[in-house]
Amino acid sequence: MNSYAPLGNSWLDWHAQRIFNAVEFLRINGFFSNFGFTIWDSCKGCSLELSDWKEKLYLSTNGASLIPYYIINLLWGKEALFVLGPMLDKLIIFSCAVLVSELMIKFIKGVTDFPIYLIGVTVFTLFSVSPWSYKMILAAWFEIYFLLFFLLGIIAFINSKNNIAYFSFFLAGLFHYQWAAVVAIFYLLLLMAPFFFSTKKIHRPILNASYFPPNSQKYYIIISLIVPALVVMSLGMVAQQFAEGLSGSSFFWRIGIAGHDIHNGGLLGALQFLGGNRVTVCFGDYGLASISNNMDLMIKIAMFNCILSIAGMALISFFSIIGTYFLIKKSFLAKWSLLPLIFALLIFISFFQQSLSVHLMGYSFIFAVLFSVGITNMMLVFYEHLSSRVLSLIFSFPCVIGVLILSIRVSMLTGVNG
Repeated sequence: MNSYAPLGNSWLDWHAQRIFNAVEFLRINGFFSNFGFTIWDSCKGCSLELSDWKEKLYLSTNGASLIPYYIINLLWGKEALFVLGPMLDKLIIFSCAVLVSELMIKFIKGVTDFPIYLIGVTVFTLFSVSPWSYKMILAAWFEIYFLLFFLLGIIAFINSKNNIAYFSFFLAGLFHYQWAAVVAIFYLLLLMAPFFFSTKKIHRPILNASYFPPNSQKYYIIISLIVPALVVMSLGMVAQQFAEGLSGSSFFWRIGIAGHDIHNGGLLGALQFLGGNRVTVCFGDYGLASISNNMDLMIKIAMFNCILSIAGMALISFFSIIGTYFLIKKSFLAKWSLLPLIFALLIFISFFQQSLSVHLMGYSFIFAVLFSVGITNMMLVFYEHLSSRVLSLIFSFPCVIGVLILSIRVSMLTGVNG
């Protein structure tokens, strides 16, 4: 990707400058000034004094999410941030890939006789090479930290390290309060749901027991997620009252019902991420109207094949969802590990239709988990339904390679804004 991808495999210039401006603003004006909120702008050489940004502090980004980059910039400066920052993001992303592959091994252990090490390698590679992970390499959102600590918490629960798991969930919420809050709502709904299905208290625990980590304190899980989310949201509300100027999209704007919502593509717009890229990247600077004109044949071929690539990725993503469904059906561990993420992703798709129509990166990073385990499980389903184990293993190999090559192809279509 470094040699052939048009955008390379490191931070885009605008993202690097935006991160630097955010952490340098905190360093110059004080980390706890303005309740931890900072700027979110990619201007170069601009003044970072508070007096020049009184109307432009960004409410959606709190300094807590920027701590790793803040420390790098504080200790070694801008040049080190531009070198170590992308390396840190890659380390986080590939750590997520390792944790997902480890979880998949635990999900299917004892269920199949397919070589375990091949399953781990397949999941790791599918996750790492996916277009959703590639976008985070170019310009990471704080979802990468949320996913890392959430998966670490799940692994800790599996190994009966509950205190470590609660702390990991707390850190996940500290880095991304929105995802933590929605996952906490999922667990709260699980606790409330039995009261609508049975009046006998003896039956109530049975309805939600399989959706919580075994031997865990349900309320501790919720508290570990909701406390950091409430702290960050409370700081935002206080900042609105006392800070001199803040910016950021409103709740109704992100939903797409603020009045003039030209970027709201509805549910289909929110689901564009399934293709790895939006179809409009295939038209480049030419636009839809140019297709019917006397356009060069090679450009038409490029557009057509670009659309086929994205459509193919969307189709494979659909199959990965089916694979994830069957995985949850047959694995108790997969059920309580993946359902919180699935619920949270569904909430973001359903509610923030404009945000997901505009941003194919960030929110969709969580889907890389479902994609990698879903495709791998589809391979296992194929393996289990053929009479010859050897033939099913042999035929699985080109199928996985095809998906990997398609993922790279779609990643290379990514535009300069991700």
